[in-house]
Amino acid sequence: MNRRHCLTTMAALAVPGVTYSQGQVLKLMVGFPPGGSGDTFARLIAEQLRPELGSIVIENREGAGGLTAAEAFLRAPADGYTAMMHTASSAVFAPLIRKKPPYDPLKDFQWVALMSVAPLVIVANPSLPTSDLRTFVSHLRAKPGEPYGSAGIGASTHLAAELLFHTAGVKMLHVPYKGSAPAITDTIAGNVTCMLETLQTTLKLHRAGRLRILAVLGESRLGAAPDIPTAREQGFDVLASTYNLLALPVGAPPERAAVLARALERAMRNPEFQKRLIDDGLQPIADVSPDAARTFVAAEVARWTPVARRLGIEM
Repeated sequence: MNRRHCLTTMAALAVPGVTYSQGQVLKLMVGFPPGGSGDTFARLIAEQLRPELGSIVIENREGAGGLTAAEAFLRAPADGYTAMMHTASSAVFAPLIRKKPPYDPLKDFQWVALMSVAPLVIVANPSLPTSDLRTFVSHLRAKPGEPYGSAGIGASTHLAAELLFHTAGVKMLHVPYKGSAPAITDTIAGNVTCMLETLQTTLKLHRAGRLRILAVLGESRLGAAPDIPTAREQGFDVLASTYNLLALPVGAPPERAAVLARALERAMRNPEFQKRLIDDGLQPIADVSPDAARTFVAAEVARWTPVARRLGIEM
């Protein structure tokens, strides 16, 4: 960034009253259908930002683990009025497994903020004769080829599931969906045996007996569900999370990026909003900055690239 852009960005950050132009709408693109964890978080953050930034509309473009939305986003005008809410799928996983990636996450997006991290959970149809991950793995070993659902090929829930099953020594049939919401529906119906998702979209279903959460793929149990053990506690050393990041096009005006980052930081430092996210099984990130977001994405790409190669996941 040159000296002029740095001064412009600093000026925008220094003036709390700077906002988006009157009458303009901020479009927030989401790569998954309504009802999934990525869409749910996008709507929560839009609710927090509207009082400060004005009109925000959510545009859902599901498909290909978030690639459909990301490719449309890259064609959008770089005026700062189109942003994209990325999950792990579109930020890291979906392009990672393509022989010819449609974009480079570190070059083709202007990362604005990392807002939350959510350890994934494995959920199963409650009719299965199992109540924890150990007995579930024993069930799968006796019935190889059982179907499991995901939010799409290249989604974080796809690669993380493959890593978990590889670690557990079981074979399953991948059934990709256009987002987590339809995969959840089919898991409840018993059309697929299990899937990986977030606690945010599955805890109420677990409590109601419509799904069964078997394990958290995090380093520790989640405060919102302290009764659910981790995979590590049950003998499976697998860690996998999804996350919520916001990006603008690379050429978007730096002052718009600065205003947006400042508004997001205020939202993420709101104690009531933090509690709401924690209660949903998310880990809110209060220290919001573009540099931190970019560093996080780079670390995730470096972490998961050898995993994808080792598992032979490529298309």
